[in-house]
Amino acid sequence: MIKITGIILSALLLSIILKKYGNEFSLMIVICAVLLVFAVVANDLFAILDSFSSLTDSVSTMKPYINLMLKVLGISLIAQLVSDICRDCGENALAAQTETASKILILIISLPLFEAIIEIVTGLLK
Repeated sequence: MIKITGIILSALLLSIILKKYGNEFSLMIVICAVLLVFAVVANDLFAILDSFSSLTDSVSTMKPYINLMLKVLGISLIAQLVSDICRDCGENALAAQTETASKILILIISLPLFEAIIEIVTGLLK
């Protein structure tokens, strides 16, 4: 966490300093910092994915649902990142559209789960 904090604070200071010369430089620093933080966290992310993979191998009936949860998590994290960058650039409309699009994508991906729940409930009611 110390590495991540150092990267973020350094990027913040550079971004504030470079904002005087133009927002483009500030944005580039922020994007580079985001990519650098992701690179630092990527190893931990792969360890988590390996853990989920071993869990799904032991319970094969849960594999589609765990994959669905991981997809939803990925979409929401990417959408949050993109919308935050849009807000930093002053583009609130683009940020809102990004969030709306991600919610629609999550709903589309989750439809099989809703169908399975409805089948279970209707089976219990019969």
